[in-house]
Order: sequence, then structure tokens, then C-alpha cells
Amino acid sequence: MINVLHQSDRRHRKLTGVCRPGFWRLSWLALALIGGMGSIASAAAEPVRVIFDTDMSSDVDDVGAVAVLHALADAGEAEILGMGICVNDAASAPCLNALNTFYGRPDIPIGVLPGTGKDSPSKYTRGVADAFPHRLASAADAPQAVALYRRLLAGQPDRSVVFVSVGPLTNMAALLDSKPDEFSDLAGRALVEKKVRIWVSMGGTFVSGREFNFFVDTPATIHAIEAWPTPIVFSGFEIGGSIGTGAGLRDLPATNPVRRAYELFNGLTDRQSWDQTAVLYAVRGLAGKLDAMWDLSPAGSVTIAADGSNRWQAAPDRGHRYLIAKMPPAEVARAIEALMAQPPRR
Repeated sequence: MINVLHQSDRRHRKLTGVCRPGFWRLSWLALALIGGMGSIASAAAEPVRVIFDTDMSSDVDDVGAVAVLHALADAGEAEILGMGICVNDAASAPCLNALNTFYGRPDIPIGVLPGTGKDSPSKYTRGVADAFPHRLASAADAPQAVALYRRLLAGQPDRSVVFVSVGPLTNMAALLDSKPDEFSDLAGRALVEKKVRIWVSMGGTFVSGREFNFFVDTPATIHAIEAWPTPIVFSGFEIGGSIGTGAGLRDLPATNPVRRAYELFNGLTDRQSWDQTAVLYAVRGLAGKLDAMWDLSPAGSVTIAADGSNRWQAAPDRGHRYLIAKMPPAEVARAIEALMAQPPRR
């Protein structure tokens, strides 16, 4: 069993390399330097169609990732098709709905686990759900994530959807195993192959290591990564582990649920930014706007051992890649935190 310390610090390592005194607040300047001008440059481009799979509960970087995703959607760079939760926490779905409501998108569909998966207590999900407006009363009022994903995929153009996962791969594996239904006569793997452009996963450590999102549901990790039929980009533990964000949210009003989540989680101090990196790459990196921030590894293959540890190998080439840091973490943190702090456009 994973102890409470590991649940609250899900990658159970210390932050390294970020110094924060007086840190912030390039805001719009940071956005301009790290691709923020993409909201202008991409005005005529089609937004990235995103399905977001999260373990929002034990850690707060999931909230930061939702804030980043909404900021990118407000800039016209992303279209949020739906969201799913891959752990069991009664308040996670209402909390996620409250965040979406704050950003003016209360109707984003949310899917949940059907009662299986990792139980994941939270420091903040109930507090956010109780304090901010939302329509989703409980997880019982939400569809199962896999059914939602099948419906969303079936309604999209071929090879157009970008999956972003920032938690255990329970839902991703179950989607591959799903059967034909009223939404599509294709089984899960064939539906993914037909509709998904790429999967961006926050998970693993590169070139090798053992990371929470991979080991907490190892059978699902092995199956999802081995059977996934489209390219995968991994944002490993080492990418977000040195990027601290959250302290700058103190400047936001108390009416902001992102600020409240970080306040409940760690008193508005910095937290590692694992999940935000995956979202940012999925939208701006795929559009070629983050070349100064990260490189991509050559294509190769990620293999998963029985204990959930991962190993990178150059061959066989299965279309797997991982992010390689280029920019100093403090500069990346400023850009990410500026997006997290951006007020809703709606």
C-alpha cells in the first residue's frame, strides 16, 4: 500500500534547482517569450482538440494543469473536448466541474472510474467543491470515463484528437479494451488508432526510473503503453520536478479556485509542475512553439517492468519520444505560472 506521504507527494522526491525569492512575475512578458504570442500567431489556426485525463486529488499540479489548459483555450489554441478522472475521490469530479465553471466552461463533460482504481484522498478537492459553484453534485452523476471517451472520439475528425494524461493509466488501458457500442462499431484500440493524433503522458523518468503514475497501476501502464497505436510523447518526472509554481498565486483574489486549491494543499508555496508541462507541450509544443524550452528525444520505445519502472531504448522504434529540458527551470516556471494566474476570458 502506498502511504499517505506518497499520496500527497506522489512522485516522493524533493524539488531541486528552483530558487523563488522575488520570483515572478513576468506574466505577459513570459508568455511572449515562451510562445504566448501564439494566441496571435495561431488566430487562424485550428485549435488543438484535447481530452484530459487526470488523477485530481492527491496532488495539486492537476489543478495547475487545468488552469493552463483553460488559459490556452481562452487564447484560441485549444478546444477542451472532455475530461476524465482516473482515481477514486468523491469530491474530484465536483472540484473539476467547479474549476471548469470558474473558467466559463461548466458544460465540459467529465467522466469517472466505475468504482475501481486507486483510492486517493485529497487535501483540497472537497474544499474547492464546497466553496465554488458547480453543477455536478457527485461522481455518481457523471458517466464512466471510457464511455465518455468513446463518445467524444467517435464525434471527431480522424487523427485529430490529442490525449493528455497526468495520472495513472487506468482509463487509457480500459479505453483500449473497450467494446463496440452505440457510439462506434470499432473496438477501443481501433477507435483510438482512427481518431487520435498523439498521446502526451506525464509519466516515467528518463532515461530510466520508477515514477508514481506508472507504478500505481502497473498492469494498466504496461498494457496502455505496449498497445497504444499512435505516437506517444512522455513528459518525465525530471521535466516538471525542477519547475516550481504556485507561490505567485497569492496575488490572485480569494475568489479564484486555483488559488484556493494551492492554499489548501500547501499554503500557497511552490509545488512541482509535472502536469502543467504535459498540457503545455500538448498544445504549444505540437504547434512548434516551444522549441526554445524542450527538445524531443529521437523516436524509440518505452518498456515497463513488473514493478512499474520504465526503461528507454532506441529500438524498436514504436513512435515513443520524451521531452528533454533546454531552458532554465525558473524561466519555464514563470511562463507556466503566468498561464495559471490568467483570469478567465469568459
